[in-house]
Amino acid sequence: NAAAPRDPDPDRGFTQTVRPFLQVYCTSCHGGAKPAAQLDLKRYVSVQSVIDDFSRWNRVVARLSAREMPPSSATQPSDQARQQVVDWVKTTWTAEARKHDGDPGVVLARRLSNAEYNYTIRDLTGVDMRPAREFPVDPANQAGFDNSGESLAMSPALLTKYLQAARSVADHMFLNADGFAFAPNQMLVETDRDQYCIQQIVDFYDRQNTDYADYFRAAWIYKHRAVFGKPRATLADIAAEMKVTKGSAKYLTTIWRALETKEEVGPLAKLQAMWRALPVPKPDQRDLVRDGANRMREFVVRMRRDTALMFASPPVTGLSVRTQPLMNWKNRMYATHRRDFDRAALRVEGEEPPVEPVLPLGRDGKVVGYGLVGLGPNGEDLTALKAQVRAYASRMENADLVVPAGQRARYEAAFAKFSAIFPDAFYVRERGRFYPDESEDKGRLLSAGFHNVMGYTRDDAPLSELILDDKGQKELEALWDQFEFVADYTARTYVQFYFNQSGEVLGNGAESGTLRPSDKDVTSEAVVLGLKTSFLAKAAADDRNNPMAMQAIGDHFDRVNATLRAIERERLAAEPRHVDALLTFAARAYRRPISGAERDDVLTFYRLLRDEKNLSHEEAMRDSIVSILMSPHFCYRLDLADGGSNYALASRLSYFLWSTMPDAELLARAATGDLRKDTVLRAQIRRMLRDDRARGLTIEFAGNWLDFRRFDESNTVDRQRFPSFTNELRQAMFEEPIRFVIDVIRNDRPVLDLLYGNYTWVNPILARHYGMSEVAGGSDEWVRVDNARDYQRACCRWPSFSRKMRPDCARAR
Repeated sequence: NAAAPRDPDPDRGFTQTVRPFLQVYCTSCHGGAKPAAQLDLKRYVSVQSVIDDFSRWNRVVARLSAREMPPSSATQPSDQARQQVVDWVKTTWTAEARKHDGDPGVVLARRLSNAEYNYTIRDLTGVDMRPAREFPVDPANQAGFDNSGESLAMSPALLTKYLQAARSVADHMFLNADGFAFAPNQMLVETDRDQYCIQQIVDFYDRQNTDYADYFRAAWIYKHRAVFGKPRATLADIAAEMKVTKGSAKYLTTIWRALETKEEVGPLAKLQAMWRALPVPKPDQRDLVRDGANRMREFVVRMRRDTALMFASPPVTGLSVRTQPLMNWKNRMYATHRRDFDRAALRVEGEEPPVEPVLPLGRDGKVVGYGLVGLGPNGEDLTALKAQVRAYASRMENADLVVPAGQRARYEAAFAKFSAIFPDAFYVRERGRFYPDESEDKGRLLSAGFHNVMGYTRDDAPLSELILDDKGQKELEALWDQFEFVADYTARTYVQFYFNQSGEVLGNGAESGTLRPSDKDVTSEAVVLGLKTSFLAKAAADDRNNPMAMQAIGDHFDRVNATLRAIERERLAAEPRHVDALLTFAARAYRRPISGAERDDVLTFYRLLRDEKNLSHEEAMRDSIVSILMSPHFCYRLDLADGGSNYALASRLSYFLWSTMPDAELLARAATGDLRKDTVLRAQIRRMLRDDRARGLTIEFAGNWLDFRRFDESNTVDRQRFPSFTNELRQAMFEEPIRFVIDVIRNDRPVLDLLYGNYTWVNPILARHYGMSEVAGGSDEWVRVDNARDYQRACCRWPSFSRKMRPDCARAR
């Protein structure tokens, strides 16, 4: 109480004023063996004893001030005597508070809260796993917050859950060539690894724009850039503006040159005629040629569909055309000829059309099963033959494939140029068993199209050559390298092939007179090359076999053997890097550099698991990660009253503003030792508040303070009575105060805006619920609405709303 008088000698005031007052008016009831209300005032014999029991003396002062004590039936002190006691207590507390100004007192070591644990695991691993979802709800302290040492205790049952959570996190780890990383899914079995690596590659494919119409439209905008007010714009500028490519205008440049470099004959000449026919726009007509660009795309797609090369597996007597060496040859032919064209697709005007391919029929008049039998009556690959039958009909209907007599060579050159610019596919993301015909069987992601055997193949050369810049090419190569290193798909495919199909050349054990190898021996160089010799002998045994089969078989086994040997070397060489990455992981988990002793502990534990527990390298890495995540240096926070080191300050700052671990920049500042400088600290705070992780401050601090923290988990509303209260509406209502508070903090608005601000933030769902003007976009589109009181919505009234209000009362409140 700032108005309380100052007593230069509190001991004298206690001895001469307070204690005599207690003896006369209080201790007859509040003293002895059974004091009234269990309040023994006789035990307060010094100033310090009063200071140490603030809560009880706070109640004493309140009762004295309210004249509730002494009771009316007892002798009453004078008003002056009563006030002297009250003033002494307030003065003593004020002096004590000033003496400890800025000192938070004893700050207990505490475990991370559930939210902090989830956020920290997210930033430590790069994956939002939320392992604490299985933990009990954190208890709140008296102030309503769940981040104090008094409330965040660690019970044996909770410790068990921490161990389970750490193991769950470690199960998401996978080893790569440079160290290790974490996946959204567990990475314990082969299918998990396949799923993750394949999805990474497919997601990369899907991020690339391969729509010809977008490129044609971007080229048209560049052509008329002056009309659109950007006369100095480059192709790179237009590409970035149109989001045609990811940081590269390489293919847009190719398209521009193809459209502007005049051609006399062939598909490029016709495409250029369509290009020149596009209208000249006005400044507000950027979408004027959308339909025209689509027609140009349809022309290109039709021409490439009708001129694409088709390949069949070379038949070998006694082998299925779907055996891996032959199928992989077929896949490689497709992958390496995407920018070529089938010269047989062109027909000279006046000449007889080529003979239509015919599918062989069985005795019942039906087509022999595609790919299931493998060979037709004459040994042909029926899968390819069926595709040829369908292509023939389309080609015969395409008048643009008819060339004038005597000009075939000229037109072939024109078609070759066209095909080099426009591939028949930039990449193949899925392939069925009957590729290229997908009508009978939908393919699998990155599949090689094997029957009943897992296998993958890469087919994306045009994407890399035409669209990707250097950075994109390196990223794609790294993804495929990761797929091989992590999933080991070549070895697994080969092992399945060995046990499923090697009998075609080796027979069973009794027939060959030898025992087949098992386990790792199957992938040894001797076994791989021995199997190659057997398959080559099978292909050479019949002169009628396609000579290309010999090359297909030799290439297949040479590629398999080279890949197996390379991966063996890479994995062995990577183990020291994995262990080094473990030490880096420990330092990040502990939010500071690890000491020499801690480094030795990590390494010793890893070696113990390898040498004495006989665990594999990967198993030892997982258990070592569990050990780090169970360390108190990760699970606990110890915030010293004096602020501790620069690393401790970085942690305190990040857990307050982000509710998670410090990032690399904050730790780098701590390492330089200048984090305590006022200018540096302010700059870091401003940077951190601009970061998306500042939502942690809004949710975990403001959410608990304003009592909306768990509204998104609330299920207290009767959905039958209030059907408009959907999960989407509940989530939007939860997001509204988050957006409001973070806006106040980031823009340094007055704190009283939380009470009196006449604005709010809404998305389309909230706008409809509040009766506001329509907001365009999806649920993630948020806009500020001023004059929100017009809709009975403004400022932070969320605590009472979240606990007490029915959804239909939101506007009334």
